[in-house]
Amino acid sequence: MEDYFFVLQYGQWLILVISILALYLVSSVHHKTRLKGYLVTALSRFSGAIIFLFVDLFAFVIANLIQTYIAINGYFKNKSIEQETSKNSEDIVREAMQVIWTDGDISRVGEFYADNFKADYPFPDWGEGLEGLSALALKVREDLPGYREDIEELLISGNEIIVVLQISGYHPSTNEKIDFRDVTILTLENEKIIKQRGLTDLFSLYLKLGLIELPQS
Repeated sequence: MEDYFFVLQYGQWLILVISILALYLVSSVHHKTRLKGYLVTALSRFSGAIIFLFVDLFAFVIANLIQTYIAINGYFKNKSIEQETSKNSEDIVREAMQVIWTDGDISRVGEFYADNFKADYPFPDWGEGLEGLSALALKVREDLPGYREDIEELLISGNEIIVVLQISGYHPSTNEKIDFRDVTILTLENEKIIKQRGLTDLFSLYLKLGLIELPQS
């Protein structure tokens, strides 16, 4: 019996520390940190069940086992939501690239981009909000007939999606096919693209359009 009280005496402090850590993690605004918090909560509650088992406090054992189940169940539910959100974000970006940029259907801009959308590119000027974005989507199709965007790589990190694009079209004068790459980072909020920034291989584009020439050796 003395050994049981020894376990209770020192084990309770360990459980207290784990419980405080679990509460700290669960209260985080970062989704992945909260997920860890659910697991730590399950660990602290299961440890509590074991401690109370030693001292024959079965009501507390049952209570802690129930809380263990709730914490683990919460972890898997939130993990599932995270995966669904990632999938939805990917679908939104893929469809936006197809509908707005490849098909040129600017009537659907509001489906994919937020009203307060902002772009951060060194060039070209995207203008302001949805109006500027729509104008640019039309202009690129005029400057490069047959304009289309094909996704080569797509990476998801939280609410941001990184896309490597292969952009192609035809020379407005010679009708020669032109292609170049673009790396884009999109930020999503409430299932819409709120921010977009990136870098375009303008050197290759201008070279193929004949706007610049390589120096002769």
